[in-house]
Amino acid sequence: MLEKARDVIDYIAFMVNDFAEKYKLSMRQSFEYLYNYGGIAFLDRHYDIEHCENPAITVRTLQQICSRNGGNL
Repeated sequence: MLEKARDVIDYIAFMVNDFAEKYKLSMRQSFEYLYNYGGIAFLDRHYDIEHCENPAITVRTLQQICSRNGGNL
């Protein structure tokens, strides 16, 4: 169980970084945006599926989710 938790954390950190690069944000800005608008919860909840997805598609999905939840980049 601990190993999976580490995998999820590593994956979320990876996606926060990819999101930051795509939208030219700092890591902190990226994390706060994703946290505040549901992106982090989405990654945590759907890790089993999303970690197999192309990261570029996941970044696009995160933006769509956050936008629907009030985020505006």
